[in-house]
Amino acid sequence: FSSYSPSTDPGSVALSYASPRAARKRAPSKKRPLIFAYYVTGHGFGHATRVVEVARHLIAAGHEVHVVTGAPDFVFTSEIQSPSLHIRKVLLDCGAVQADALTVDRLASLEKYSQTAVVPRASILVTEVEWLKSIKANLVVSDVVPVVCRAAADAGIRSVCVTNFSWDFIYAEYVMAAGHHHRSIVWQVIFTYISL
Repeated sequence: FSSYSPSTDPGSVALSYASPRAARKRAPSKKRPLIFAYYVTGHGFGHATRVVEVARHLIAAGHEVHVVTGAPDFVFTSEIQSPSLHIRKVLLDCGAVQADALTVDRLASLEKYSQTAVVPRASILVTEVEWLKSIKANLVVSDVVPVVCRAAADAGIRSVCVTNFSWDFIYAEYVMAAGHHHRSIVWQVIFTYISL
């Protein structure tokens, strides 16, 4: 598939196919590289592993990727050796707090998220908006750090979440089990994701 063209139906996408011969005859595109700010939760290596694969392809396509995470650098740098990969160590969420290898402490998870992302929210937003503007990010990608969706909106930059779940879904269950006094966290996460 080689091109996108809008359809008369606003909910559909029309793609056209160009033969390999036609594609070879065209001059190579001289598109300017994009700068991606890719935020990833430091909770577990599953999110980081997914980000490695996406970042690898973005870099191979000639783009620059700034990964912002609390996860260890080696998860990214052992798989991608490129001057177009930049790692920024920042903890902007906490995921789930585990009581042991198999048990999540729901109340501790909500309390830690509050201390990590709710209490310092205003300063996080100021810092992230300034940083996004300083690197001239074209797109903010999140797997799946909520506050960065709001930071991107405040910076006037588009954002997208790439994930198989969102924290409002996870934390809503925690609120049901741990008590409703952290209900505002779930609503804040929901409204932050709505910033997309």
